[in-house]
Amino acid sequence: MEFLNENRNRYYGLRVGDTVKLLYSTGLQYGRCEVIELVAMDNNSVLLKSESGKKFEWVAEWCDIITKVEDIKK
Repeated sequence: MEFLNENRNRYYGLRVGDTVKLLYSTGLQYGRCEVIELVAMDNNSVLLKSESGKKFEWVAEWCDIITKVEDIKK
């Protein structure tokens, strides 16, 4: 069973399907990204997908929510 973080009380409030922007960058330019997975056993790590389709692991704390998944699916 996948943990969905429905109450947004872990992973710095992120949920799968949220659109985020990166708050910290090491020169990476990804623009908007989608949260595609909450990394198991690490409350501060998420798997993101960039607009170009690149998937990468990122620090949940370094993400700023642009659009919540529940607002997208309306």
